[in-house]
Amino acid sequence: MDTPKDFQTTVRQMWDTRPPRIPHDQGGNALVGGVCEGIGARYRIDPVLVRILFVVLALAFGGGIFAYLLCWMNMPRFGMTVSPARAIATPKDELTPVERKERTTGWWLVLGLVVFFPSVSYAGDLRAVVVTAIVLFGAWYLAHRSVPQPPAGLLPSQEALPEDGPVDTSHLTTPEGYPHPGVGTATPPAWDPLGAAPELWHLPDPGPAEPPRPAPKASQKWVWIPIGIGIVALTAAVLSAAGSDDAAERGTSSNLGDISLAPTSEEGLNDVDSSLGDINLDLRELPALEQARDIEVSNNLGDIRITLPENAKVKVSCSSNMGSVDCPSGVINADAPGELLELHVSNNLGDTTVTRP
Repeated sequence: MDTPKDFQTTVRQMWDTRPPRIPHDQGGNALVGGVCEGIGARYRIDPVLVRILFVVLALAFGGGIFAYLLCWMNMPRFGMTVSPARAIATPKDELTPVERKERTTGWWLVLGLVVFFPSVSYAGDLRAVVVTAIVLFGAWYLAHRSVPQPPAGLLPSQEALPEDGPVDTSHLTTPEGYPHPGVGTATPPAWDPLGAAPELWHLPDPGPAEPPRPAPKASQKWVWIPIGIGIVALTAAVLSAAGSDDAAERGTSSNLGDISLAPTSEEGLNDVDSSLGDINLDLRELPALEQARDIEVSNNLGDIRITLPENAKVKVSCSSNMGSVDCPSGVINADAPGELLELHVSNNLGDTTVTRP
């Protein structure tokens, strides 16, 4: 079992030998940014399996897109050592023109991370954030333990152990001004024994040629990935089942898509939560309340539109991190019969509009 020091060393090695991105414009078969292509080449697994893992995380917890952007942020292009995150942290005048482009990409990725971070949380449940982080780090850790040394020709200035074998990168290109990691990796001998002793030049006749060694096979230890995907799916099902009762208490929630509600009774009045999509809440037909109620209406990404009731007292408080807010103050319909309805409206990114009947 690894000691804490061994674990720290392994994590450092994981970071130092992390995969490069292999985007389409450098000869890869990438669909977006080359993250899955790079992971597949580094750890000798099929990039399709990596894509499936991100898709499962996106569908199960909503964190797949955030995780992909986070990997993109910290993985340099093939042939480079500067990632978008490092380019942002480096003064602009110390960067090459290519690295400045990575810096611009990095700022766009920061915006994407801000936008998609709320989607990591499954209907506002932070358990999904923890599960997503554990699955990602666990998959990375297992992949590194299976293939600790990167194959030759993949990382700049990185030598691979002989048993790892090279990876074919001859079809890939590097950014202008950067050497190809797969070219010139052979190291000449430090000294020439025959040059030091010419009298020993009488070499024996060559023996029979050795049969060619078979090309190294890709590691088959990637079988843990389907197992990991199964664990993710099972965990998602468990979380969904465990959260079903909570969902009933919270009210209406959605990870993706618009929500439109028009309750006509006090029993139909519940909290509303959305991760991605618009919320339309029409309270015009809501009657006077027999009991005072506090209702939460929250959205991570999308607009919120609420029409207040005609026959019930209501007080609204609104907040938004980014977006316009049009929210009336004070008690609306103060002379109406019944108890007070308090609406607490919060929006992370999007416009919030609350109108009187």
